[in-house]
Amino acid sequence: MATTPDPASSAAPENDRSQDSKSRVESPEEASAALHERLDEFVDYAVYYLLTRLDALKFAIKRRILSASIVLIAVLAAAGIIVTAVVLLCEGICDALTDLLGHRWAGELVTGVLFLATVGILGSIAVKRLISGPHQRTVLQYEELRRRQRARYGRDVNQRAREDDGHG
Repeated sequence: MATTPDPASSAAPENDRSQDSKSRVESPEEASAALHERLDEFVDYAVYYLLTRLDALKFAIKRRILSASIVLIAVLAAAGIIVTAVVLLCEGICDALTDLLGHRWAGELVTGVLFLATVGILGSIAVKRLISGPHQRTVLQYEELRRRQRARYGRDVNQRAREDDGHG
């Protein structure tokens, strides 16, 4: 058995459609006002977004400053501990040498010379490693390049330069 459509239910969609078509046909003033309202809404949302991004950036900067401050305080505390340890070590060695040598000035003098010599030797070793290590790697790199040139061309850049000097 077929059901007949209810007249009230079929009328509602037509009314909605007619209202939609009426709302779509606006006067230029109404369209301008609606556009202006939408533009104001967009500007408000854009300002809100920019303010949240700015606040997030400020927070990130404050967090990094705080982290850097904590690291700086820790480094200063560690440096203070190291300096104190070195001073106590020097005093201990100085007192031991004073007892051994019998004069305070002799213990202080030997301790100073000992530590200066140690710093000089360690500094010299560090400088040699800092300079000679990279230099040695560079020399090996260029030797490898010349070896490849000899394998590929039968001669390397140095041999080619000597040949050109002999003919020039």
